Amino acid sequence: MRLRVEIERLFGGHAFSRPLFYAYPGGLRFELSEGGTSIDQFLLAIVKAREICDAIFEMEQPYVACLRMRARASVPSHRDVIRELRSAGVTVSRDRCIWLEPVPLDDRFDEELEEFWVNVAFETSVAALQGLLWCAFAADFGSIRPRPACDIYLFELTKGLMVWPYDDRGMDVVGPNHDFLATLYKRFNHYLLEYDLTSMKDTFEAL
Repeated sequence: MRLRVEIERLFGGHAFSRPLFYAYPGGLRFELSEGGTSIDQFLLAIVKAREICDAIFEMEQPYVACLRMRARASVPSHRDVIRELRSAGVTVSRDRCIWLEPVPLDDRFDEELEEFWVNVAFETSVAALQGLLWCAFAADFGSIRPRPACDIYLFELTKGLMVWPYDDRGMDVVGPNHDFLATLYKRFNHYLLEYDLTSMKDTFEAL
């Protein structure tokens, strides 16, 4: 359970809080898709997210991906999600870390049925990044496959950063490494989400 412990330690139990940008103050929120067709938006989101992620994740340094999905059984199956990821060129290693968290009553689809969040964390490489981003952004596009039914979080634990590509519209980057976040703020200022720009200016232009 090393990966779970490290994620919870670095992000104070807020790594999977939503919306992440507000639950973990002092981060960045990027706007990805713009106008055009659904395919235009989807492909542009991948290009912009990849550009930002390439500045975070290093070629020779493994990082952690975490799949997060809902289930209605205490021992849920996540094989379909892993199979879908495999078709995107992403291999989930056998030494993956799996843990369950109960879904709060007010967040359940049906209050009468017990639900769990299933988390599957594993180390991977930059070679898998394109496939992970594809799968993250495909969630809202029913006609695009592969499309695993899960949220995807990316962690650079050595640098103290996490990336949440929540859909084709945007991506949050947060963590305790404010110096690195400030570098991203300056480098990708033109991608920042205008709606939350005042909050980000208050954080990073005072540094």
